Amino acid sequence: MKRPLYCDASSEPRARSRGGNAGLWYDKFCDRWQVTGESWSMASNVDGNPKSGWIKSLVEGGGVGCSGQIDECALRLMRLVRSRHGRCEVFGTVARFVTGLGRSHPIENGFAWHPTLGTPYLPGSSIKGMVRAWARSSVEPSPDAETVARLLGSVGMAGSVSFLDAVPVVPVKLEADVITPHYAGWTEHDLPGDWRSPKPIPFLATAPNTAFLFGLVPVRTATDADLEIAIGWLRDALECAGGGARTALGYGRFLQDAEQTKRLENAVRDQTADLTPRQEARSPEEMLRLELAGLDEAGVLERVRLDLEKNRLSTVAERRLLAGAVPSKMMEHWRRGSRTEQRTNVGKKKLKERARLVDEALIEPD
Repeated sequence: MKRPLYCDASSEPRARSRGGNAGLWYDKFCDRWQVTGESWSMASNVDGNPKSGWIKSLVEGGGVGCSGQIDECALRLMRLVRSRHGRCEVFGTVARFVTGLGRSHPIENGFAWHPTLGTPYLPGSSIKGMVRAWARSSVEPSPDAETVARLLGSVGMAGSVSFLDAVPVVPVKLEADVITPHYAGWTEHDLPGDWRSPKPIPFLATAPNTAFLFGLVPVRTATDADLEIAIGWLRDALECAGGGARTALGYGRFLQDAEQTKRLENAVRDQTADLTPRQEARSPEEMLRLELAGLDEAGVLERVRLDLEKNRLSTVAERRLLAGAVPSKMMEHWRRGSRTEQRTNVGKKKLKERARLVDEALIEPD
């Protein structure tokens, strides 16, 4: 009976993942199965532990991820956060970092891989959960529940700060690690004791001194003070509590990496300065029109709400400039209380209100 996946792909597994998506290889091409009749297993044998062997196939041969793609992703993320008036900072691991252990995998412990970079990453939802737990239990003086709900959301209400996925800024070195439960599976009739044989469980981990870029953006009426509070909670949570799995054992501790943050900021600044003559010649109104053209209808509506209704733009000139950049097709629909995109979740009354704000900004006296 043949193995289920690609028998011919069993040779040189690490070499086959080099230059490609290591996460896809790790998750989909595990070839260490032992076949006995109709049964499949990964039990240890005379050749060792096949699960450890599969992990080592990723560890050997250097870091994972293409440096060019990683750098491009980090710079794109930083530009996005800056365009949304958010905050970006790089944090580096001071210990091993593990993410996605709970995911299913033949070796018992999974791993969270970025879908396109093929590197470890920390999902934004996990970061937000970590920050929420820290804010509720460890911040001194303890913030009131209303502040936590306003910034991080609650049941039926979105928070005013959004946490983006944390991605590496350099190729990532991986290491093989192991959990050795000495008293697993005991019962009242089979008590734990030193006579039991420990059963090592191997798992994959990110090596120390790996830098990740974290980003926060305002999604509702978040002030600069709100962002400062949120980024402060994030810094403290990463330093004192840690992110990812096994944090109670010291895994996942991060510290700010000012050097990497400065490197990315300089790279973004250089990219901005390296505009073509045509781009340099564009007027502020034309640049704003291009910016709004890149948003869906929900994004334009949110921009109008923040800048005009919530007065994020304080000067008449800025408000008039934004109003003039709103696509005319959208305005025609909004005045009638209709949408241009089906997925836009804004009611008839609010659409008309947004149109009124834009019209008033256009004729607002100096």
